[in-house]
Amino acid sequence: MKIRRFGNVTIALLLAGLTGSAQAQDAPVQNVPAPEILVDSSLIDRAMSAIGEKYRDSAEVQQELTRLADSASSTFEEFKRANDNLESLLVLNAGFRKSISIQEENIATLDESIASVEEVTREIPRLMEQMLAALETFIELDYPFLLEDRRGRIQFARDAIDNPDVSIAEKFRQVLVMYQTETAYGRTIETYPDTIEVDGVERDVNIVRVGRVALIYQTTDRQETRAWDNRARAWVELPPGEYRTAIQDAIRVAAQLDAPRIIELPVMAPEVAQ
Repeated sequence: MKIRRFGNVTIALLLAGLTGSAQAQDAPVQNVPAPEILVDSSLIDRAMSAIGEKYRDSAEVQQELTRLADSASSTFEEFKRANDNLESLLVLNAGFRKSISIQEENIATLDESIASVEEVTREIPRLMEQMLAALETFIELDYPFLLEDRRGRIQFARDAIDNPDVSIAEKFRQVLVMYQTETAYGRTIETYPDTIEVDGVERDVNIVRVGRVALIYQTTDRQETRAWDNRARAWVELPPGEYRTAIQDAIRVAAQLDAPRIIELPVMAPEVAQ
């Protein structure tokens, strides 16, 4: 054990208390050597160590508090960012919900359209057959020009309708093309060679067609000229001296051998109702 010695200390008040008040009044104050006081230094060391430990603990606590404060501040900032992101996500989610709602409505509309298309698809074959039947009847009642070609197109369309490898769209397209072709005949002029039978006799002729207004033929030797009477369903002979040259000119114009010009042609006028 370490013992520390302390020097002389003037302790007048302490000595006065020990000798009594009477002696203090009579005797003069004297310097008395102080007794030596022995102190255990380990106690002081432990006290100092405890104090130092306390201060160290306080510093560590302060550091921990500072760290926790910084962490709390960082956590709060992260919370703010997360909250801002949440608000943005809520707005975005609302937009998505609206888009989904619109898409669901569109899907419902498409479903209805698909159902309608399926119904129409089932009806198209019957419709096409009706259209072909009507067109076939029309051709047979029309002016008798290019009959082989026109009947052949009818048969081609029917074969397409009966073919399972041909799509509905292609089948319908074939029918529409036929109608467009027949419609175009009413706006065109053409000439072509043909062999027809009149009064039981076959004749090699040149036919000229002017829309659906006039259908006329002239034999290759130019000796006979006739016009088709659709009401009578027969070829009517024309006066050779009156129309022979006019028909020759019409044939040349239709064949684009001559420039277009005005030509007088026989047209079967409808009968006046009585």
